[in-house]
Amino acid sequence: MTTNGITLTWGFWPLSPQDLIVGLSISGGGIQAVELDRSGPTTTLLSIDEWENTLPAASANGSDEGLQEFQRLFGTFVRENRVRANRLSISLDTSMLFLNSMPIDQGLTRSEINDRVKWELSQYFPGVNTGDFITDVHILTERANDPYNEALSVSVRRHDAATVQKAAAAVGMELAIVDADHFAADTALRINYPDTYRKYIALIGVKENRLDISLMRNGSLESYRYIIVQSNQEIIQGIASLARKTPGIYSITVYGPYLDRDLLTQIRRGSPILVEALNPLRHVNVSDNLRLADHLTVPSYRFAAAVGVALRRD
Repeated sequence: MTTNGITLTWGFWPLSPQDLIVGLSISGGGIQAVELDRSGPTTTLLSIDEWENTLPAASANGSDEGLQEFQRLFGTFVRENRVRANRLSISLDTSMLFLNSMPIDQGLTRSEINDRVKWELSQYFPGVNTGDFITDVHILTERANDPYNEALSVSVRRHDAATVQKAAAAVGMELAIVDADHFAADTALRINYPDTYRKYIALIGVKENRLDISLMRNGSLESYRYIIVQSNQEIIQGIASLARKTPGIYSITVYGPYLDRDLLTQIRRGSPILVEALNPLRHVNVSDNLRLADHLTVPSYRFAAAVGVALRRD
């Protein structure tokens, strides 16, 4: 979901405005940050780090305290890594968004689709002004012999979007793109795994209390859903169940900051099919000057959404 009304400027010649960018993934599990240089034939990782997320408090009660702490921590990242980018793309945890899959009649105009989305919002949030949401709609599948298309609406509350814009302004950067973390990880998957366009696979975002699940057939997003989980055992069982009950699926790719090596091993043991951990740096060079903070452990799948949103160019 690209923000409207953003004018992209750049003052570091000779790199173009699209060359250097910071990607941030914001979730309840923390903030992951990367800086990428996209000027060459291959993207290069310049900086990487993660820290505590203090923004929810700012969004919930309008306090500047959480925002100021975010600014301090981000400033530390910029200073210690000598970040040169002045553009920022952000991915938001899907739990901060409202995602709804729905059938849409063939031939509807954009205005008619928007009216349908507003009606759906009013059913889930009775008494709430639908104008309080910013919504983007994606057509998932188009069936020539079916009167309906499957569509996915992604909505964010305006006050949460305002918090994100304040966060970008607080660190002196232009906000380029805002995306859902799961779809940012989808971008990282497509760019780093071109064989995705020849297979039927599942992409699963592993979170402490939620699994985001999308099915992709030959590069096309076929469906999206999520399930609530209460324990690691439910995570393992949920993924194993998907593997058993999805005919023709080739493999499952998992990612997320909640995922660790032990949980990944248990997921693999419980699944009857191949489970891969998404490496968003698979086709990304690593700068010789990359600095790793002492606290940082870098299984790269933790940074899938941050890298993915930084890789987006639209």
